[in-house]
Amino acid sequence: MGLVLAEEERQAQHLKSVLRATADRLEHEIRRADKAVSRAEYAEMRAREMTTRVTSAESGKQTAELDATRAKEEAKRYQLQCESLERQLKRMQADASSLQKLKVEADESASRARDTARKFQVELKNLQEREEGREESRRFGMHKWFKSGRAEGFDAGHLEGFEEGREEGFEEGREVGFDEGLKAGRKEGFNDGWEQGLQDEREHALKAFDKFLVAEFNEEPHARSLSLVNYISFSLSICFPCIAIMASSQSLRRKGPKNLPSLPLSAFTPPNTGTSERFPLPPTPGAIFPDIIIDSNVAATADLSKYKSDAAQLLEGKVAGVVLNLQGKAPEDVDKFIQGYDRSRSNPDFPVLSLLVPFSLDGPVPTEPPSHLSDSANVPTALTTTFVNAAPQGIDNLRWALKHSRVVDIDVQGDIMGNETVWETFEELLTKATVDLDVRGTPIVLSNVLPPPHDLDLHIVTLMKHPTYRMYQAHTAALSLFPNLHVKFIPPLWNATTPPTPHVAPKAEIPDTEDKQEWKRRIKMYIGPVLEAFGFERIIFGSSPSPISQSTSNVSDWYELVREAFAELGVEQEAIDSVFSVNAKRVYGSS
Repeated sequence: MGLVLAEEERQAQHLKSVLRATADRLEHEIRRADKAVSRAEYAEMRAREMTTRVTSAESGKQTAELDATRAKEEAKRYQLQCESLERQLKRMQADASSLQKLKVEADESASRARDTARKFQVELKNLQEREEGREESRRFGMHKWFKSGRAEGFDAGHLEGFEEGREEGFEEGREVGFDEGLKAGRKEGFNDGWEQGLQDEREHALKAFDKFLVAEFNEEPHARSLSLVNYISFSLSICFPCIAIMASSQSLRRKGPKNLPSLPLSAFTPPNTGTSERFPLPPTPGAIFPDIIIDSNVAATADLSKYKSDAAQLLEGKVAGVVLNLQGKAPEDVDKFIQGYDRSRSNPDFPVLSLLVPFSLDGPVPTEPPSHLSDSANVPTALTTTFVNAAPQGIDNLRWALKHSRVVDIDVQGDIMGNETVWETFEELLTKATVDLDVRGTPIVLSNVLPPPHDLDLHIVTLMKHPTYRMYQAHTAALSLFPNLHVKFIPPLWNATTPPTPHVAPKAEIPDTEDKQEWKRRIKMYIGPVLEAFGFERIIFGSSPSPISQSTSNVSDWYELVREAFAELGVEQEAIDSVFSVNAKRVYGSS
């Protein structure tokens, strides 16, 4: 048993030694395999390097071949250039030879020319000597016969020139004298006719009044009429102050006949009782108020809050309508305002009669009217524009506006009342734009004409005789000949704030400030010619000044100033209502 175990142990030891030997050999073989793999990888790497070198060598060979080819081509090109330079050199040498020959020929020609010039100089000198001799002979002959020829020519020319000058001077003097005589005759005839007509109308009025007194009181007419002459003259000066001014001063040119204003009925109304020997005085300004007010010129805002605050105390409940003016706004703001305007949501205290949408006289004539001018528009609109001076397309644009708008407002920013050139341009614009139109009934409303731009530093006495005021009278009369022309009464461009009026009860009377009295005196001076020429049917009240105005104006202050000015002129209630509401409703109510 022990032997068996020993044998097994020996075999086990043998197997272990064999196993260790096998493991060592295996490890040795593995190392050999790793070395073989390393050698293979190294060989493969060397093969790749060789391949790379071969590729580089081939590329270098190709590059060298290309460089060699390029060098050959450049050598050929250089050779060609050398040949070309040689040919050019030969040509230049040939040209140099030709130039040398030409130089020799030019020298020979110059030598011949010098010889010829010397010959010509000799001939020229001889010729000059002969010419000097002839000139001396000519001067001697001219001097000899000058006096006799001058005397004969003077006599002949004097006779012929005298006859021609006499005929031309006579014709020119006749034309100038005729023109001057025609102007002077027209002027004198107009003055005589005006004075004669005024005198005849006064005599006619006095005779009618005498007949009335005889029929009513059975009194001696002459005594009664003589006692009332002063009152009738006073009534004339109150109702129509421009009559007294124009009768006492030199009359201006009027375009076309103009009917004299008729006396108001109040001038022929006797006292209510037989005990009074005086006619009743005109009503006081504090007793005449318009029933309602339609403001035809209000600067457009979203809710009219400022207008409401300005008019709250004095005009509350009187404003029956307004006309919103969009002038001065950008075109995109105008479109937004019209599109966003809802008449049903507007301020119920001030119903909007119309919107005044601006258009330009300078731009091209529109091909078709905008949508807001159609009858189906959400809000009634009319057109407004500005006039400064002549515009190339002004006449065509105004004709277009008169055809497509029911009313056309013109903000006159040019001095048409004081500048004759601007006035003639404006008159031509109105005349040519309204001639032969089928829509002659379209009203045209002018702003900044009543009152016109004015210098407050000019004394009112000087203003009465100033050339600008006389031009204002003449131009106002000429404008009144356009039958559909209206005048908008807005705050003037006087560079001064409208004098304030304290807000008190209607029956309470307080004295006016000095500024307000001065404004009223000047306003009445400008109202007179307009009232005579246009009548109260074509004057429209507005409260907002022109967009170019630099001064401010309160609507209540301006209303009170205008109302008192008209009332102090002795106009009746009908005229006040027309100016403040009826005319605006007639003109803008249908737009």
